[in-house]
Amino acid sequence: MSMIQMLEKVTVSEIPAKGPIVTLSSEERTFDAYVKLCDANIRSAPVFDAPSQKFIGFLDVRDLIQIIVFEQKQAQVPKAAAFGTPDRVKYLTRLVKVGARMYDQPGDGVTLSYLARRNPFHSVGEAATLADVVKLLVESNCHRVPVVNAAGDVINVISQSSIIHYLHKHQADVGPIGSHTVEKMACGSSPVHTVKTTDSILSAFEIMAKHNIMGVAIVDESGHFVANTSASDFKEFIRNPSTSLSLTAIDFISQVRQHDLKAVHPAISVQPSDSFNHVVGKLAATRVHRLFVVDGGQLHSVISLTDVLKYALNAEK
Repeated sequence: MSMIQMLEKVTVSEIPAKGPIVTLSSEERTFDAYVKLCDANIRSAPVFDAPSQKFIGFLDVRDLIQIIVFEQKQAQVPKAAAFGTPDRVKYLTRLVKVGARMYDQPGDGVTLSYLARRNPFHSVGEAATLADVVKLLVESNCHRVPVVNAAGDVINVISQSSIIHYLHKHQADVGPIGSHTVEKMACGSSPVHTVKTTDSILSAFEIMAKHNIMGVAIVDESGHFVANTSASDFKEFIRNPSTSLSLTAIDFISQVRQHDLKAVHPAISVQPSDSFNHVVGKLAATRVHRLFVVDGGQLHSVISLTDVLKYALNAEK
């Protein structure tokens, strides 16, 4: 039995929701919606449009990265005022106002509806299978798929990580693909976007905003892989925006993660000889969204959750 055949036998109703489902209304103030995301410790949530009476997309914390980069490039506030404020609501309120200027929107702030439509809402019904979800994730290039019941309510959100954890739990059933090596898979992106340990974290955010990616590798002066920074670090910063964005990349993630980073590199890297099952297992264990392929101490490429699911889908066609 192939991996896709295995997933075709599992309906989305068999995957439990991870706690209460957070949804937002287009009538909410944008900064209030971001506060909800922070309080729930989640990166995104579906937005229900009151006028059309349907879900229109997702509000995602990542959208704030582009606004912060825009704010600094436009020098719209003094540097000292832009960094390091313990008041999350005031910080988010200011970013929402900056967003209106960035997206050339009328009014005092960028609207929740506008931001939500940037992250489309692709859903499945309760009878859909995990194979249907994987196909939708890959073909629509989205990161999460809402499950909607007959009444039109979102009852679950199945993310790429949810699929990865399921594959790890049932790795004995994934078929021949499980033994495929990283080298054979030949998926992922290269060259890898990097910043040095001495570069500011803002330079990493600029790369993420420019290339619309969610993670950047951090390397030392010799180009050796040290750690990475991602949208998860940014989410933690938004939850507590007292950390200065003028810090170096390595100091910033050390503060927002609040632990020593020395052991991070082995945990989020793989080698060309590692198997598909090893990659899936490491993604599941670390709960990261990408792994860096290191060969001879040097960065070779980066494999994202999207890359893994796309390979799994196309390798069996």
